[in-house]
This record gives sequence, C-alpha cells and structure tokens, in this order.
Amino acid sequence: MRKIYVMKKIVILVAGSALILLGCSKSNKSGPAANNGDSASPSSASGGAAAGPTELKLKWQAGKQYDMKMELNQSSDYAVPGHPTHQELKLTQGLSYSPLKDVDNGGHQVELKFTSQDLDLTQNGKEIVSYDSTQKTPVQPGSPSASVAAAMGAMLDAPIDYTFAADGTVQKVDGLDSLASRITAAVPDQRQRASFQQLYSEDTMKQYGDFSRALPDHPVSVGDSWTSSQDITSPAGVATIDGTYTFKDWEQHSGHNCVHILVNGDIKTKSANAASIGAVVKITKGAINGDAWFDPDLGMFVDSNTDQDMTLDIATRQADITEHMKQNVEMSLLNVNP
Repeated sequence: MRKIYVMKKIVILVAGSALILLGCSKSNKSGPAANNGDSASPSSASGGAAAGPTELKLKWQAGKQYDMKMELNQSSDYAVPGHPTHQELKLTQGLSYSPLKDVDNGGHQVELKFTSQDLDLTQNGKEIVSYDSTQKTPVQPGSPSASVAAAMGAMLDAPIDYTFAADGTVQKVDGLDSLASRITAAVPDQRQRASFQQLYSEDTMKQYGDFSRALPDHPVSVGDSWTSSQDITSPAGVATIDGTYTFKDWEQHSGHNCVHILVNGDIKTKSANAASIGAVVKITKGAINGDAWFDPDLGMFVDSNTDQDMTLDIATRQADITEHMKQNVEMSLLNVNP
C-alpha cells in the first residue's frame, strides 16, 4: 500500500509541476498593481528595448520548432509514526512544440511531442523507480520501474495538438484518446495505470500548453505588477494558486533581450478528494517564489525557475502524516528552429 500511495503522490505533484507558468484552470488578471520604477525601458546597451510600456504576448510562428526542457527536483520528509521517510524525486522532460497553422480570430494550432523522459525516485536512499528514455538498458520486467517506464515510453513522440485562442489560452486539446490507447497497450493492467494516470490526463496536458497564464492582458512597464488565480485539479482534490508577477527590469538572459519577471504566490487546498488515493491531503502552508524571463520580440518565455515550499497534512486509515515538501521547477527554451 505504501508504494501505491507514493506513486500516486508523484502524479499529484508532477501534474502541477510548473504551477506558475504551466497551470491553467481559472485566471483573473489585474493591474498594474504597482509602478515603482521608471516606465521607460533601459537602453539596449543594458539589455532593454524601446521606451514605454511593453506588450508581453505569445507569438507562435508556424513552421518553427520550439525545443524546451522541464526539470523538477523535489524532496519530501514524512513524519510517519515510527517510520520517518525522506523521499527524493527528479523528473526531466524534453518537449518539442511545433506551430502548425494560424486559426481564425488570431489563434494558433500547436503540436507538442515529448522527446525524452527521465524519472528517478528514492526513499531513504533506496532506489524505488528509475527510468531514462535516452538509455538503451532495458528496465527489468516486474520491477517497480517497469510500468512507469512503459507508460512514459509510450508518451514519447505521441502528437498532442493544441488550439489556442488569440490571448494564448488553450481552447482545445486533440490526441488524448490516441495517447491513452498507446499507454493502455503498453500497460494493460488497469490498477497499474491508475497510479500514474494523472501524468497524461486532460487537465495535465492542458497545463503543458497554457504559457499565457503568467502574462498580463495589457502592456506593462518596469515596476508594474499583475495577479492571477487558478485552480489545479489532481487526484488529491483541488488546490488554488494565487500568484503575483512583477516586471523587475530588462535583462540579457541566455542570449535573449528579456523582461525579467519576479514570481510570488501561495498555494491552498480548495477541496480534498480521498476517493482517488485513499487519503485526505490538505495543504496547511504553501509558498511559491521564483523568476521568469520573457522575450517580447520572440514572443516566448526563455526560462522560468520557481521554488515551492509546502507543508501537507495527510490522513489515511492507518495514520495521520505530516509532509514537508520542497521542489524546484525550471522550464527552459533550448532552441528555436529553423
């Protein structure tokens, strides 16, 4: 039972892995809430652009390919009566976004493919799950890694097509039935699939497409702030994430002339669902802090790096458990081709 719960917990947190920049359910943008700096951008010599407010808007360009990488590093300490547990989780995913065409009203169709998957889980220093799609060494059949490897391998190169509105929000996601069929064929045991089904659910896949949630719906200047609120759904229930974003300054980052955005927020439980995972999970404390860099000319995030610190109360039939979890999530743009 313990291993099943652990695998479901992986899914819960991976599903909301990029909570600030990739999550989407409900969004309320307001601002500018503050303008404490000079509204004129710095000169290009110091990494700025033309003076005046700047529009931060996604610009998917048909015919190009945007290669990205998502890295999650998480550590959790469980206060389990008589059995304290330390868990380490690392997940790295290669992502390729290919805009297919522009659609009516200024929207876009974009195809996503997972190009690589690398997941490692340890408990108290002991390896529980390990899978790296770039390695040729086969996973041992019947091991705890086998079903995870089969599912994550089946996700590779499966096309997921997004239809975006003009403001960048996800309107439709196609290809999920085909993806589910591939994973079912790779992992025919329904009970095994259930423990990580959230990895490829519709809610999770939408999060991989909705970059626009962190962007304001109006031009902004240095010092301006804006806010948003969203609900993240997982097998544990619904969590609400309230975020504040501040245009700190212009900055050269990874060879791009970027708007540097400060990210702050908090995470709270909105509703708990014990039926899916056999436990009631409530967030008693949750904070997010980080940075993001957006290239207005390219119309894309170049990098985002957020730290999340949460305390959770977990009530099972056997015991009440307190977990302290810290995780770092980074989403990086590697290349734009051609």
